[in-house]
Amino acid sequence: MKDLVTTSDTVIGSLCREVDGIRHRCRSLLEAMAKCNDESLSCRLKREFQQLSNRRIVLLETAKDMQSKGIEDKLSIAFLIEISSRPLAL
Repeated sequence: MKDLVTTSDTVIGSLCREVDGIRHRCRSLLEAMAKCNDESLSCRLKREFQQLSNRRIVLLETAKDMQSKGIEDKLSIAFLIEISSRPLAL
């Protein structure tokens, strides 16, 4: 019998990819901020970094909410919580 993909699998996978994208973009932003000499550009980069940081927090809260509601894909949710909890700045 063919394996079924549930909606929660797709949503959790999508959220994991989003968190990964946020982490990569934040890394680029931090590098750009370190090299930036223009105050206006620096402010824009910092604002984008803060927006991405806020989105990561929302994704973490969403993952914890899914965990508390007992969604069956516990391993994927635990992974999403793990990667969402990692700091953006290294």
